[in-house]
Amino acid sequence: MRILKPFKKSGKTGPAFWLLALGLLASPVVVAGFAGYQLFLKDAEKPQVTLSPQAEAASLKRPFVVTASDDQSGIRSLTVTVAQGQRRADVLRRVYDPPRDQVSERFSLEHSELRGGAFEIQIAAHDGSHANLGAGNAARVNKRMLLDPVPPTIKALTPAHYMRQGGAGLVVYEVNKDVARSGVMVGDRFFPGYKQKSGQYACLFAFPSDLDAEAYKPRLFVEDAAGNEKTGFFVNMAIKRRFREERVEITDDFLAARLPAFAGLFPQERDPVERFKKLNTELRRQNAAFIGSLSAKSGPEPLWDGGFIYLPRSVVRGSFGADRIYTYKGQEIGRELSDGIGLASVPGAQVPAANAGDVVFAGPLGVYGNTVVMDHGLSLLTVYANLGSIAVKVGDVLKKGELVGTTGTTGLTPGDQVHFAVYLSGQPVIPIEWWDGHWIEDNVTAKLRRYAAETPQP
Repeated sequence: MRILKPFKKSGKTGPAFWLLALGLLASPVVVAGFAGYQLFLKDAEKPQVTLSPQAEAASLKRPFVVTASDDQSGIRSLTVTVAQGQRRADVLRRVYDPPRDQVSERFSLEHSELRGGAFEIQIAAHDGSHANLGAGNAARVNKRMLLDPVPPTIKALTPAHYMRQGGAGLVVYEVNKDVARSGVMVGDRFFPGYKQKSGQYACLFAFPSDLDAEAYKPRLFVEDAAGNEKTGFFVNMAIKRRFREERVEITDDFLAARLPAFAGLFPQERDPVERFKKLNTELRRQNAAFIGSLSAKSGPEPLWDGGFIYLPRSVVRGSFGADRIYTYKGQEIGRELSDGIGLASVPGAQVPAANAGDVVFAGPLGVYGNTVVMDHGLSLLTVYANLGSIAVKVGDVLKKGELVGTTGTTGLTPGDQVHFAVYLSGQPVIPIEWWDGHWIEDNVTAKLRRYAAETPQP
């Protein structure tokens, strides 16, 4: 028999080689094998798997979310198993036909029959490739955790709280173990509590001005590291307050003077009145939310000392909580609830820091114009807006009365003034209470001294 030689002596590929190669490639078995080999080479990567939250402890009801992704062959199956000693149970099992590029599933341990103590979450995600004899590539994640099925307890120490609509109060309470967060819930609004040196917790909370007295039902709230939650009752007396209605006429001269500073915003609105509407609603909400967010890094101790002060020899232009109605040529063009008080003196008057605290923002801020925000501890902030100039920077530590800046006409202010506001965990509260040293002593300082000091008073 003559054997075909694949190469000539010259080293070039000969006809016999190509005939043999074409014959082999024509075989269905070889074609299928070659295609499978190519697919294996194409997708040899495991899926990506994440578990949230990344907690060290869990309760039976704590919700978890597992996410798996594979952008080449998709996710074909996802399984979550819990193991504790000899006990194993699937808490999630999903098969996807056809496979999906990304899947996200929620689960809890509520029906796992686990007991308190250490356990392990085991996650397995298989992709839709033909690797591993058709089983697909597998990604596995194992996480050891502690199951804590017992919720914490929470108890108020301070007596009845008399809360005026738009005002603030302080409650001191105790919990029976370390917690992830605690404080006061008012509807869906959360006011965080801060652990004191005594081991007790103190929380400044508000009676929002936009909430009816009948609907004001604050509750203590605590959540431990495992996600167990508990609420507690404490005595509150809601006192209704009537707020004014204020009408503000928007003129063409006002629009011509104020809108150029916002030329880059809402360019699709060519009509000055329509642009003002956007600024006074959408931008104002964004700016107020940003101010509220600045309290997130506030500390556990009050930085203030005694009553707060305000712009000397000033008159009030606009009141807190007022239903402010904006009109143009007699027609209503918008409404908003005032979050502070306008104070006016001579043009360019020096604005003092209302009390001791840290500067956490200093710069332009949309409808508020040049703005300074100070943190006074326990999530209490003061805001100085519409300034003509700013005399401080972020990180400065100020004493009561030190210069913050000067009054001005920046933002959407109707005239030279400082817009002064007090925010508590993102909720504006009436400044007048904080200008009253006696109110602060009776409602805040005395409670901290008696119930939260290292050596509480009898």
